[in-house]
Amino acid sequence: MFDNAVSYQAFCNDMNVVTQTQNFSTFSGSYVPGLSGGSGDYAWTATAASGVFVDASSNARTQAHSDTLVFTFSSPNVYSVGGNFFNLKADGTQKDGIMKIRLSDGTNFIRTVTNTTTFSGFVSDGLNITSVEISHAGSSAANSFVASSGFNIGAVPAPGAMALVGLAGFIARRRRA
Repeated sequence: MFDNAVSYQAFCNDMNVVTQTQNFSTFSGSYVPGLSGGSGDYAWTATAASGVFVDASSNARTQAHSDTLVFTFSSPNVYSVGGNFFNLKADGTQKDGIMKIRLSDGTNFIRTVTNTTTFSGFVSDGLNITSVEISHAGSSAANSFVASSGFNIGAVPAPGAMALVGLAGFIARRRRA
């Protein structure tokens, strides 16, 4: 897990994972059950049980306090995801709290969020990432919504290239040793 966007991007570059930044600047208002963007290896959907709302600051958030924000990726070539995930009050201001991030392989990560630039990044060295679920943990759900200002999707561009990612990681580890 990465909590620094620069380190995340550098690691993706070292592993030959090509990332593309996605944001919500072309969306506005309410989308039920969610919205879609990107294309090819970078296609995604964002959904929540009560729908997704994109505010004037281009933050995508759940429409209900208790909802989970789910990003789903259609490509089998996605091996990294990173983004700014945080809590927003109804007036659009940031709220400190605890967040749970769950990857499609069942990996859970619990972290505190203290601003709208709180970064969380993940790189898989085996299974592709098909979804990321962002939800509240503990009492942080009271009067706040799970939100994101944008994220990066990392894909291995060619079929079978995951072997190259593993080889690059092995070589990088040997160089550091």
